[in-house]
Amino acid sequence: MSPEAPGSGARPGYVEVPLSDLGPALVEEVYHRLLVPAFRPDELITLDELREAYVRPGTEPSLVVLSGGAPLAVMLGEWYVQQQVLLLAYLSVDKATRGSGLGARLVSEVLPGWCDGRGPVLVLAEVDDPRFWPASDDAGDPDARLRFYDRHGARLLPLQYFQPSLRPGSPRVEGMLLLRLDQSPQVRSQVLHAFLEEYFTVCEGSASLDDPPVERLLAAARGLELDRDAWPVSRWTELAAT
Repeated sequence: MSPEAPGSGARPGYVEVPLSDLGPALVEEVYHRLLVPAFRPDELITLDELREAYVRPGTEPSLVVLSGGAPLAVMLGEWYVQQQVLLLAYLSVDKATRGSGLGARLVSEVLPGWCDGRGPVLVLAEVDDPRFWPASDDAGDPDARLRFYDRHGARLLPLQYFQPSLRPGSPRVEGMLLLRLDQSPQVRSQVLHAFLEEYFTVCEGSASLDDPPVERLLAAARGLELDRDAWPVSRWTELAAT
């Protein structure tokens, strides 16, 4: 896509393309330059998994922002519950470009566009709890990240949340918060429970649903009314630490 294409939304000098449009060398550069520094190994898929999920035709939604042929930002999504739930799996902006508004454009303009024409979609994001994960030069500041999502209308789901193990031998990621990013009033609350069941089954197998921590998470999600019970993100300190 040309950065000057009418209606593209991309800034002059930027090109925005799905990951599947990039050659193998650029896919590797996106992975090693943008994803590896920004995410801990336990919360990051492998390069082969990235290729499988995002490079093959008909794969998950993705967008890479390029300038002068170099990747500046990447956003990756994952569909669940027959495309009723979109998980913002990864968002990373090159640290030299942070504060430029690029991440804001991806979240406020590109991400909602992935849901166009699909009916009500629950859009979720997993973020670090600042009480567990300190700021770092590469990964950024978890507190600032929460303020960013708060400015863009996100709401906090009051759950004792943790990310499932992504592969055998890799631990679950504790100290996480689950945010709701969409503004749809028509999303059925049951889809949150359905998402968690599917997410943990895909990542850890169906036996994980009988694990007590997962059972507690599912029970809490089952009793949650998405519109009534979601909190402002600014209340994250009121949520009991996991």
